[in-house]
Amino acid sequence: MDEVDGRLVGGLVVLAALADARSFGRAAERLGMTQSGVSKAIAKLEARLDARLVHRTSRAVELTEEGRALCERVAAHLAGIGEAAAETSKSRDAVRGRLRVNVDPLFSRMVLSPKLSEFLLQNPGMELRIETRDRIADLVSDGFDLAVRFGEPVPSALIARRVLDARVLTVASPIYLERHGRPLDPRELASRDHQCIHAIDAATGRPFDWEFRRGNEVVPVAVNGRLTVTDSGTKLGACLAGFGIAQVIDLGLDDHLRSGALIELFPDWPDECFPLYVYYASRNHVPAKVRRFIDFITDTLAAKPYSPRKSAGLRKVS
Repeated sequence: MDEVDGRLVGGLVVLAALADARSFGRAAERLGMTQSGVSKAIAKLEARLDARLVHRTSRAVELTEEGRALCERVAAHLAGIGEAAAETSKSRDAVRGRLRVNVDPLFSRMVLSPKLSEFLLQNPGMELRIETRDRIADLVSDGFDLAVRFGEPVPSALIARRVLDARVLTVASPIYLERHGRPLDPRELASRDHQCIHAIDAATGRPFDWEFRRGNEVVPVAVNGRLTVTDSGTKLGACLAGFGIAQVIDLGLDDHLRSGALIELFPDWPDECFPLYVYYASRNHVPAKVRRFIDFITDTLAAKPYSPRKSAGLRKVS
């Protein structure tokens, strides 16, 4: 497409308004300009085209023959520009179209998947594509509208909005505890008598550090373990099978904890949390479909009994 000269288009818009109003003052009112601004715009357009476009008299403004011919030729184009701008403005508030979301696998499986049918039924004009990824990478160039990820955000141009602080629980199965005994203090996990399951942080490629928090008290522990995994499902499965102790996000664990398949080891250290963020490209002009999906996430989190999880102020996107 040939490059569009914005100043030329602006001058043509002023000329069209002047042709209709037949007065510099009335044209200025319609355009939200000063009368001198309209006069200068016409003068610049005439200089640009090297043609006289307007007859100026004390009583009225009349277009020259060249001015009328020019207005007739560009009228349809200017109307098309106006219609395109109006449609774009309306589409921002229309909840429709394709939405592509980069989602943390655990959050997708435990929170989103049971609610996606409800979301799509409530938004029939939308097509949703959920892709589980280990990391955000380049959200915009990869074609995603937004992302949902656990962990603190790294510096970037993306808008990051915190929507949840999920508790991190340290758990083991009864089988493991029968073999190795139940640790009474987090520091005991540094002993070679215990096996802890390491999980890789996709952002760094290294295992997550183990920490325990109680109020302002923070205790890091260099744990021992022969098993390292890259996904939460494998970690949970190995823990349930009795191989080792795991630190897991408190999502979808209720049945395991109620049945006794997993035992929370340190309930008196309740303050280790892992934040959940939504990411999108711009704080301004957020498309309605993006706003709607973020509201869906926050509403879903607010509606489910995530106690004793911590809410992070589930604010809607404006």
